[in-house]
Amino acid sequence: MHRSRAPLAILAIAPGMMALVLACGGGKDDPCLPNLPGVAVFAPGIDLLIRDASGRGMALGDSVTSYRGTDSVRAVGFDTLHVLTGFGQADTYTVRVRRQFYRDAVIPNVTVKQGDCGSVVTQQVPVTLHLAPGAPALRSIAVFGGGFLPAPGATNQLVARFDADPSVPTTVTWRLSDTSVARVSASGLLTAKCTTKIIVDTVTALATADTAVRARTLFQVAQQASCP
Repeated sequence: MHRSRAPLAILAIAPGMMALVLACGGGKDDPCLPNLPGVAVFAPGIDLLIRDASGRGMALGDSVTSYRGTDSVRAVGFDTLHVLTGFGQADTYTVRVRRQFYRDAVIPNVTVKQGDCGSVVTQQVPVTLHLAPGAPALRSIAVFGGGFLPAPGATNQLVARFDADPSVPTTVTWRLSDTSVARVSASGLLTAKCTTKIIVDTVTALATADTAVRARTLFQVAQQASCP
């Protein structure tokens, strides 16, 4: 008996999302059946696992360009290890990875194959980045752990992640844009204060080895009906 298929739908995906599956809807025995019938998610086709020479994830903030003939598509790394890129089509690509203070990494002949239901099989490609000559000992920092503070006294632990030589102290000084809505300890513990306003604020980490090297993240403090 002929089975009709549900129409395909496209879901938006957040940057850095790892679970990428393209599937079409059908009956219960359909090998292409996704978790939600009739739902398809765009899969770029190439998953770069980017590390430095010591094996540490170095994908965050990287610029990645995939080339197919005269066409190209650019992606940016939003987590520490993976960058998803590609055209979402089976083909052979050249990929270039760029990160400040590192040599460009060029990976030719990355083959993306066709999968079921018109999808592509995501190809994982390991990439190792090497420092460029003259790179500074302290290159960058990133801050994790902002997020949402739902009530006065609620806490989030901030973490500063360094791209630096082993000799560089991995310590930071924390700075709040508005100390009336939160406080932050020397160890990076962010604590909400009471506020009657909807607040989205910024906390900045300044590297103690060089305060010109800094990073920031956003956090939100929940609005209260009244404060003592």
